[in-house]
Amino acid sequence: MGTYKRDVIGNVGRRGAAAVLLMMWGANAFGADDKALIAQAREEAGRGKFQIMVSSPKAESGQRMIMDAFQKRFDIKVDWEWMPLTAPVSAPRIAQQVTSGIKPPSAIGGYPYQTFDAWIAKNGLDMTVDWLGQFGAMFPAIRSAAVDTVLPPYHGRMLRQWDAKYVMVYNTNLVKRADVPTTFDELTSAKWRGRFAMSSNTAVPLDLLALELGPDQTLELTKKLLANRPRFKPGPPAVVGAIATGEVVVGISGYTALAEAQREKGAPIAWVPMKSLYVGPLFVFMLKDAPQPTLGKLFLAWLVTEGRQVQEAAEYLSSYADKESSTTKAIATASPNIDVVEVRNEKEYEMVDHIRREIMKIVAGASGISTK
Repeated sequence: MGTYKRDVIGNVGRRGAAAVLLMMWGANAFGADDKALIAQAREEAGRGKFQIMVSSPKAESGQRMIMDAFQKRFDIKVDWEWMPLTAPVSAPRIAQQVTSGIKPPSAIGGYPYQTFDAWIAKNGLDMTVDWLGQFGAMFPAIRSAAVDTVLPPYHGRMLRQWDAKYVMVYNTNLVKRADVPTTFDELTSAKWRGRFAMSSNTAVPLDLLALELGPDQTLELTKKLLANRPRFKPGPPAVVGAIATGEVVVGISGYTALAEAQREKGAPIAWVPMKSLYVGPLFVFMLKDAPQPTLGKLFLAWLVTEGRQVQEAAEYLSSYADKESSTTKAIATASPNIDVVEVRNEKEYEMVDHIRREIMKIVAGASGISTK
């Protein structure tokens, strides 16, 4: 954890960290506020409950930290409800709500490209937003979240909220740091047979290996991993939870934010970067017919710009490209020349999406789950 963040949280606690961060930024950190837009957001806030369906932060304390900072920043009183549903859960729920004529949440997120495409874009549910034109003056940093780090087909649709940075998470009571594997191939050895966990409902980060190894070698490695009897868990949080309890020693699909949150609770957990850093971006966006559209857009635009430090203070959520992030600094210190592996163009996206489907077929056959 970075010294700056540790000092802030250590001195005032997580509930007060957001207010401290706002004071430290100062008025000069803000762009030119759109007073008419903010006034419209205030009016919409008075219409009723502001529903947020963004997957992280998970804890109510982190959600409150973010909402306190947002309300203080714009002098808006919001009656809010935050449902931290993961994309595989929220996506079919949203589709069902729309079919039933139920109003969607006014802000939604925590989606990778694939889930957004399969459920939201496919059904024409997302709202097109000129993020740069509407919020560029107020939040100059929004260009990074709206354009620079987003594939072109999703410009004007999604904002990059934070990155799942996949590392090797391990139980400090069960293995020494020097013995922690730093490649997936190491987990195929007899030494790790039955001693590691992996997700049964998501292929990441194994699908990203295709960008390094190619499709055939990636699928072959996946089969070798499954032959070594991993403990299957329903998603990355459950994988990290199994490591925390000592059910397994290490795990595939663990990422830094999950590990840090567990460690803060006292779990015997730590993480090390692997030979490569596998990055899975997660996005926020607006839905058509959102009941409070201006308030929702203002909140999301703020969240991915001025709210970045509050997110990290709340639950270690950050973008790897943010050089001021304590997590980015920690990774750079541990592995200065690490290769970053993520989808950077549409051709890579198509390949990784294909491999993801193939991996899930293999996993389904081994774990007995459905890939539908």
